[in-house]
Amino acid sequence: MTKKSIFSLILLAVLGILSIWAFIFSKNLMGDIKISEGEALGDEQVAIKELVITETKHGEKFWEVYADSGRYNNGNNIAVLQNITGNFYRNKRVVLSVISPKAEYNNNTKQVKLYGGAEAANNTDVYLNADEIIWTGSKNEITARGNVKIIKEKDGIMTISHESSFDTDFTNIKLSGDASTYVYPTIHGNLRK
Repeated sequence: MTKKSIFSLILLAVLGILSIWAFIFSKNLMGDIKISEGEALGDEQVAIKELVITETKHGEKFWEVYADSGRYNNGNNIAVLQNITGNFYRNKRVVLSVISPKAEYNNNTKQVKLYGGAEAANNTDVYLNADEIIWTGSKNEITARGNVKIIKEKDGIMTISHESSFDTDFTNIKLSGDASTYVYPTIHGNLRK
């Protein structure tokens, strides 16, 4: 064997030994790395500021929600939002406005759930307070749950129920769960919202 061949073999042996040592040292340095199932599936959360979500129906804006901030989790496609205001539209005009301190938007089902004390008002002076208000996609039906109070101030009518469903213009109202209706025609303007 020539000196060149011996030198090459020694060099390869040294590089092999160094590679094995580096592999063992890096494993000891890093420890055992375990990836949780959520991370393996791409379960990431993103912080959101000043978000706008819009749903269209027949090419026109049906509803739109504005949020100050929130978090979006791409593993379950749900956004949890803070300080919500929103509008429902008909014939390019606002027919119902909503506000809530918290909301949840499910991107898979297109469901929006306002909670933590949601309120709504329409363009005919009808007001609503409830623990939560829910609607899905481009459906016209809205559901309110928990301590639902609907006030039609002009007519002096107030309803209280556990649950209510209605259209965006407060037609087709259905009350359920301990429902009561109060009529106060003589105290117009004095109902507490």
